[in-house]
Amino acid sequence: MKLPRELQRFPDPTLLVTTDEERANFWLAGGDSLETLDGIAIAPELKSDREGAFTSVDGSRVAGPSADRHDTPRKEKFTKQVAERIATLIREGHATGVRIASLPEILHRIEAHLPEDVKKKVLGTTPKDLMKMNEVDVVKVLIS
Repeated sequence: MKLPRELQRFPDPTLLVTTDEERANFWLAGGDSLETLDGIAIAPELKSDREGAFTSVDGSRVAGPSADRHDTPRKEKFTKQVAERIATLIREGHATGVRIASLPEILHRIEAHLPEDVKKKVLGTTPKDLMKMNEVDVVKVLIS
């Protein structure tokens, strides 16, 4: 896709990454174009509505110790996959730098998984969920 003139601020190929807790999109911006490269999605963990909860005698629902399972292992796996994909795209020469937008917790985890040589290529980070925005709006936020 051709970028509007006011958004053509990428003289060198730049990887743009947006994520939420389950999906990631990868774009390549360079010159006047924006190209969709890749995407990662993991299946959400499906839990039964009744899992770990019981109804007390007065009719209220009370959570048991297993009701609020910690989501850390799933997030770690996902953020590691995202970081590995960023490293691969940078090392293969698709881009000279990367800009990442994600929820603050996910962004922190991605940065923690990035290799040192790739961390040096991070041009900017945005601690926001931009996954519901279209490509042009994502670029506007990432260059501001």
